[in-house]
Amino acid sequence: MTLRAASAAVLFAASLAHAQIAMLAPEVWTEVPPAKVKSILREMGLDAAEKPGEKSTIFNFQLAGYGVSLDSHTGFMELQLALSGKVAAAAMNEWNRTRRFTRAYMDSDGSATLEAALDYRGGVVKTAIEAFIKGFGDVIPAFSTMVLEAGAAGGGPALAAPPAVVAGGSGASGILTILEGRMSVRYDPSKWIQAPTSGAGRFEFSYVPGEGVAVVIAERVAMPADKVAGMALANIRKQDSGARMTLKQKRRVAGADVWFQTVEATVKGMPVTYYGYYYGGPAGTVQILTYTGRSLAAVCEQDFLEFLDGLRVAY
Repeated sequence: MTLRAASAAVLFAASLAHAQIAMLAPEVWTEVPPAKVKSILREMGLDAAEKPGEKSTIFNFQLAGYGVSLDSHTGFMELQLALSGKVAAAAMNEWNRTRRFTRAYMDSDGSATLEAALDYRGGVVKTAIEAFIKGFGDVIPAFSTMVLEAGAAGGGPALAAPPAVVAGGSGASGILTILEGRMSVRYDPSKWIQAPTSGAGRFEFSYVPGEGVAVVIAERVAMPADKVAGMALANIRKQDSGARMTLKQKRRVAGADVWFQTVEATVKGMPVTYYGYYYGGPAGTVQILTYTGRSLAAVCEQDFLEFLDGLRVAY
């Protein structure tokens, strides 16, 4: 082989290697239009509602069981969480002193707000945007806990209503946070009132409009959702060996797969109908049961299903 041929072969190999590297390298963006952000949210399994903002698009969705907003500009995005109620300024300062990448402050009505921004000007890849959104969700449980503790210590009213619950005002959602923020249940506090905790990992609610009960049972151990559902049926059959499962189907709730079961049983002489969601996965296991007298089941069903649909799994 001549020197010229050898040099040409080396240059060709170098060009080929460069082309292969370029093909493997992720695409870098300095601008990300809202349509692209919407696509990323969809791929992450986040069900986002969209509305126009001021020179931007705002997406509202759930992270870690809480409602957050994403303000999508072409050159940057900003995530925000706002918790209704009041909290001491010292709590916000402590968060900002000990945490990175987010900022906390009290807005004009004294509510606790958490924000984070991602600037695209230096270039950003898709995985960085996904990590930014996921990372914001990961810190929400800790922020919520800090706010609740501040409220309990006298920092402001009503944020720490029942244990592990953020209760809002009229039309707001209550939030039961379980398993250290890995799961939560959103509910309407005008329809459900939490009873004093009866044991670790067990939470009970009474149904305000009528006769009914909701129970949330959370455990750290991970097991298949089908096994959790089977255990729940077995527990009901301890009360009534003739308990009958009338429906069992797989459902998807806010990105999490759950088993839905309805069961009819007779407990202490009273015909009862149970509605339940059962989840098992890396975050742990949870059983959510609502039940009432069988004659009232049709009347309560819509509110019962709404309570069940409040389940959120952080990961």
